[in-house]
Amino acid sequence: MSAIAQNQLGLFAKFWQPGRVKTRLAAGIGDEKACDLYFAFLNYLIKKLRSVGTDRCLVYSPPERESSFQAIIPDSWELYPQSTGCLGTRMHSFFFDQFESVRSSGHPIRKVVIIGADCPQIKSATVEQAFANLDQAPVVMGPSVDGGYYLLGMRETCFDIFRGIEWSTPTVLESTVEQLDRQRIEFTLLDPQEDVDELNSLLALEQKMTRDLQGRALLLDDPEANLLEEIRFALGRSG
Repeated sequence: MSAIAQNQLGLFAKFWQPGRVKTRLAAGIGDEKACDLYFAFLNYLIKKLRSVGTDRCLVYSPPERESSFQAIIPDSWELYPQSTGCLGTRMHSFFFDQFESVRSSGHPIRKVVIIGADCPQIKSATVEQAFANLDQAPVVMGPSVDGGYYLLGMRETCFDIFRGIEWSTPTVLESTVEQLDRQRIEFTLLDPQEDVDELNSLLALEQKMTRDLQGRALLLDDPEANLLEEIRFALGRSG
């Protein structure tokens, strides 16, 4: 990690194994296509966010798949293994370790923002806005339409806000806000986004990307056009 790190982005990712990723989406398009799409989302975000913040970590799981993750990241990203435990434990561990590195090594990491690979439509400007919001409050969240959050950020301190949360339920955001209110921790909210977890959300993303790309001059190896083609293939629209 560089000696001038201030804004750390963490992208949480699982190894792309059929039947182990995007299981709700797989109910609509099958395990293999859901896995391929997850891999496409992950690669798209790695490229899209390659210059966001000052430092970027792909926070991967499981640790024994390090070489597979190393093969897909450019030099602008580093690897960091996820800890064991539930999602809350793993997120807490990453935040804690990043802020602890300031005290142990002198690297001035002031802000840490994490996202997952479930929201490929997230914009670089949205993540930069999250870092900016941390100047106003010590916590920032990006609400997802399903009741969770697609982004979480903290400033200078790893707050203990992950206990008692029922993960992968529609009450995640509400329960987290209750934790923040109970501890009197100020926070800001970004605009809502929709995670691509089920067939309906994938169809909505296809429609949105099709509209966005209409009339646009496409460059060779255009990331958005390539992702849209992957989505169309998963939906059986290619060929």
